[in-house]
Amino acid sequence: MKHYALNIAEISAKVVCAFDVNMIANQVYEHNFGHAPSNKTIERLTAKDIEKYKADCWLLSPPCQPYTQGGNMKDIDDPRAQALIHLINLLPKLEKPPNYLFLENVKNFEESQSREKLVQQLREMNYQVKECLLSPIQFGIPNHRLRYYMMARRCFDSQQIDEESGATTATADEGQIHTKWPFNSEYQFEVPELCQFIENTANENLQYRVPEKDILKRHKFRFDIVRPNDHKTSCITKAYGSHHLQTSGSLVQTQHLDRVEYDWSDPKSLLELGLRFLTPKEISRLHAFPMPEYQLKPNHSSLTKPRSFTPPHCLPHLEFPDPVTLMQRYRLLGNSLNCWVVAELLRCELF
Repeated sequence: MKHYALNIAEISAKVVCAFDVNMIANQVYEHNFGHAPSNKTIERLTAKDIEKYKADCWLLSPPCQPYTQGGNMKDIDDPRAQALIHLINLLPKLEKPPNYLFLENVKNFEESQSREKLVQQLREMNYQVKECLLSPIQFGIPNHRLRYYMMARRCFDSQQIDEESGATTATADEGQIHTKWPFNSEYQFEVPELCQFIENTANENLQYRVPEKDILKRHKFRFDIVRPNDHKTSCITKAYGSHHLQTSGSLVQTQHLDRVEYDWSDPKSLLELGLRFLTPKEISRLHAFPMPEYQLKPNHSSLTKPRSFTPPHCLPHLEFPDPVTLMQRYRLLGNSLNCWVVAELLRCELF
């Protein structure tokens, strides 16, 4: 998804290599971009391996399990954190470290030892570090997906002094976690209604209908039910579309749209609402992937000020190969980032 974000940001960049051990994700990547990512594990990379790519920027998405309740929050003691720790240890050994680094992870990463170790190494190597906790809602997209983001830019002697304050740029944002977008601004983007992202034709498709048995067995559980005129959906996880309805994402109400109050003690009454899952295409739209139905438009963007959200139109569009099943699509999208959020942070803050 960060490759898509580079395209959406309209940054002149070439991805020299992508790494992923998920075979299905690699299949989708190759289908869309024409070449397969490397499935070599990060822990096996040497300084020589990395330097042969001559990469000026690293875009990182370390496994989130070491920093979540579900993963027991073992942090640096979790084997899944070792890939990031390995890269941190390799950084000072590189003859030409990357000038730019972008990292995303779940909320709680900002309080981790992994983050502390990374920030310490970056500052020792004279990187300017910016950090934030942001959700697509703040960018004008009706989906809540709070994520931690770090942007780091390597500073050189001529860049180290801020002309106004006299402070070194490497310490200008030290310790600050931005929670507003745009940073240090009270401006808020308007969030459109969900109807601009959903397909009415999916309402009658039984493969997206929530099974009655999964609704009836959850007495007094409050599902996140959304209607077409709503302006927010909840975070979609990799369990979306399965029987794990709790906190896996929003369910779309397709019938009795005037009903906004629900009797949670009577699950049977919810069956009248025609609840369905969001389709993979709808989730892809909410994650701001370029989609085939969006027409290609000429490039007129040259400013670095934050933009109001518009559906991305750049190529390639996101398409799933036919062998990728519905559940595999849900899992991949549940693990995905919001492409527009990443694009705007790359465009306005990192580059």
